[in-house]
Order: sequence, then C-alpha cells, then structure tokens
Amino acid sequence: MPNPWKSFSKLLAPGARTIVTVQTVNSDGTSVVELRSGDTIRVRGDSVAATEKAIIQNGEIKGKAPDLPEQTVEV
Repeated sequence: MPNPWKSFSKLLAPGARTIVTVQTVNSDGTSVVELRSGDTIRVRGDSVAATEKAIIQNGEIKGKAPDLPEQTVEV
C-alpha cells in the first residue's frame, strides 16, 4: 500500500523560484546574490557569473535567468 504522505508531497511544489542578481562568486562553491528587495544572501552554486541574473530555489542556483526588464504591479 502506498504511503499517503509521499503521495501528497508529490503534489506540492518543490519550492519557490526567485530571480536574483549574482554579486560575487566565491571559491567555496557559493555565491552572494541580491534579491529585488536589495537584500543579499549566500546561496549554493557558482555556475552563474557575477552581475548576471540567476534563478534560485531552496537556497541553490538552478541556472542562468534571462536579463528581462522588471516590473512591479500592485493590486
């Protein structure tokens, strides 16, 4: 009989994805990135060069993001 919790967890998203700007790439395999709010955080991954946009998920760089204009809409 399948585990109901495992079946339920497959329906959930693996985590929010966020577009960030890479500030620095460190030699220990981490990067310092800037969020849209201006806050900076350290994440795992060094596959995206400094000053480029990246996609992060669960504290890890998932890949390079396209450099598109940002827009905020308030509802």
